[in-house]
This record gives sequence, C-alpha cells and structure tokens, in this order.
Amino acid sequence: MFKLFLIKIATQLNPNFLHINQFTLQEINTKSNRIVLHFGQISKQLFLIIDNRLPDYQLLIPQNTFGSIIIPDLPYDCYFQENNLYLGPVIGFIPQEKFYKDPQQMLMRFAKYEEIRGLIFLFRPNNINRINNTIEGYYFDPKNNEFIKGLFPFPDVVYNRIRLSKKTAKLFTTIFNYPNNINKLKFWSLLRTHPDLESHIPKTMKYVNIKSVLNMVESCNSIYLKPYNKSQGKGIFHLKKNAEGYQLTDGSFNTILIKNKKQLNRVLKKKLKGSYLIQQEISSIIAGKKIDFRIYLHKNQNNKWFLSGMESKIAKEGSIISNFINRENMMSGEKALQHYFQIDSEKIEQLKKIIFKLSKKAIIEIEKSGYEVGETAIDLIIDEELNIWLLEAQLNFAAEKKLIRSDAEQLVLPTILPAPFLYAKALSGF
Repeated sequence: MFKLFLIKIATQLNPNFLHINQFTLQEINTKSNRIVLHFGQISKQLFLIIDNRLPDYQLLIPQNTFGSIIIPDLPYDCYFQENNLYLGPVIGFIPQEKFYKDPQQMLMRFAKYEEIRGLIFLFRPNNINRINNTIEGYYFDPKNNEFIKGLFPFPDVVYNRIRLSKKTAKLFTTIFNYPNNINKLKFWSLLRTHPDLESHIPKTMKYVNIKSVLNMVESCNSIYLKPYNKSQGKGIFHLKKNAEGYQLTDGSFNTILIKNKKQLNRVLKKKLKGSYLIQQEISSIIAGKKIDFRIYLHKNQNNKWFLSGMESKIAKEGSIISNFINRENMMSGEKALQHYFQIDSEKIEQLKKIIFKLSKKAIIEIEKSGYEVGETAIDLIIDEELNIWLLEAQLNFAAEKKLIRSDAEQLVLPTILPAPFLYAKALSGF
C-alpha cells in the first residue's frame, strides 16, 4: 500500500480519465494505460492521461466519474494494488432518526475527522436503493462543519446505531454494532458458565412462576425482577423478604407490603408484563445510596479493545435503580471510588485493570455468539468488599443523548463519540 498521493477532485473533466504526471506514473509502477478506481463498493475503469503540469504525487480525479454518484471534494487517503486505485475511506453511519434529522447535534462525533479523512455519510434504511445500489443521505463537510445531502455508493464499512433487519445488514460487506442489542437473559446465559466470569455474575434465572421467585428470595433474601429487553430501569421491581412477609418496590418509589405467598402471586401476575428474569441483589448501597458503574469499551485502529471511559451513577436515597430520572448525581468512576469507597489512586487503577479484563472477556464471548461489535457499555456493581459484578452489556447505550444532560454525564463524550469512526477506518482497509 502507498498512501502519499494528493487527491484532487476536479469538476468539468471527462469522467473516463484520470490525470497524472509522468513521474507519478512511474512511481505507481503500472505498465497499463488504464486504472480501476474503487470508491466504496463501486468501481470504474479509467484511462490515464499524462499531464506534466500536475505536481508530483498528485492525482486528478473527475468528480462525476460515477455519474449521479458525485465524489465530494474531501481529503482522501488512497492506495494502489497493481492496476487498482482505492479511494477512501467510505464510511456509512446509521444513527437514530432524531439525529439523522438534525445531524448538527452529532458534530462531536467528527472531532477526529483529520485522522479519519475520506467520506463519512449518514443514512437510514429507507434511503437505500437496492436496485441501483445507491444510498441517499448527508455527508460531513469538514471545511464548514456541516452536513450536505448527496447520493452515495454502498460504503466500505457501516457503523450501525439502530435495530436493523438481517436483510438490510446483509447488504453490506462490513458492518459493526450489529445486532445492536443483547438482552439481559442472553448476557447471563453466555457468561454464567465461563470459568473466569461465573463468580462475577449475580445469581440469575428466568421468571417462570411464583415458585421460581420464592426459591430465589428464600436463598438471597432480596432480588430484582427485570424485563429482558427494556433499558433505563423501565419495568424493574425490587422484592425483599421481611418479618411481615414481602416488600415490593418499583422504580417510582412505590412500595407494596405483601403478607403472604398467595398475595404475592396475585400482585406479580398483575405487575409483570412480558418476559422477566429474577436476579440476586448485590448490595451496592454506600452512604445510604445505590451506586452503579458503567464502563465504555471501544476497539482501536488495531482491532484491540481499550477502556474508553468509566462513570458512576448515584441514585436518589431510597431508589432501587440509578437511571436518569432516579439519579441524584453522576461523576467519573474514579472520583466515585475515591469519594464513596475511600480508596487511593493506586488501588483505583488496580481495580480498573480488573474491571477491564473481566469486561473484555465478557464482550469477546458476546462476539463469539455472532455479534459484530466495535463499542459497548458494561453496567456493573462494585460491592463494599470491592468485588466486581457484571450486570449487562449495552450495545446501544446513550451517547448523543448525553449532550443535553449534565456536565458530569458529558465527561466521557470527547473519547467515546469519535472512537467508532477511527475503528471504521481501520476496518475499511485505509
């Protein structure tokens, strides 16, 4: 590969010719007067035109080489393989609909564009033309920090942030963050027998009937009832056994005192809608407040996982969950460990290394089960004895949503938002 060429996209040129000077022609070491230009998943054979007015190592490419698919005037990388010229990277990005409609909200994602270069365009599944193999969308213009509408080829790689059908995903040669969701039950099922992870997973089982609940609450005293597929604390209940019977609490601080098993059965049948799992409660109440942690993992340009951020969520006093609505405060994971757990910086770094090691093993197991992953968030608990408990993986975690939240929530954004495009470039071959 040779990437030191300067690409200039020119208008009003014959779309069948690529302009090059004699010196550069010798450098690319081709004996043919033709070259095949690859741009994303489209290609076209171009004739070479010698123009010695051009600087050395500069290639002049017609903007309308591919007809209605215009090559935007952007800084590109390129490389030659025999008589093939690859121009890129060409990266497709599928965001949630609200951000597609207002892409200016996502500018922080493009903060490292100078390292990525090439064409990055946003699209939605209904923008795909399967007959012509084209995609309508908006590409990022780094000169003006804006998004411009255009027609694009199928990209080298797709970064996905939505639920995507298998039929649509199969259209792309390379796609990551697909599927973009792993439910709590599957997470537990994949990890519960892993020799290095089983002792870091709370005791969990499917909710089948009242008997399964009673068995768990008898052995654990307090449990959580969690829906498989919901996030942000929705639908979660906490059940605790006490001297009078049972105490059931929901995420809105509503508590029901239940006298016996029969009454408990009636209440659960009424409250639990859909599929649930039952999970042992791991005590994470420090200074009277529930404290949860979330770490972010991303793949780098060498396809290696790294810890891209760590944060803690401090729930309001008496809350069973630490979701956005029930949260009193948020801070970096390091600050929370220092403040609430009273441990020094050396111990914090040791703990982070253990957390990263365990979380990396967990996400590798998820990848083995058929997921193409480039980023994830792992929700976990650190108990009073500093034991680590993995709760779930969030493949479609809140990212851009944090931009309108507190400064503490935004601390991780400069690292986690641009990271997927750096990985996408590596996947594209550039």
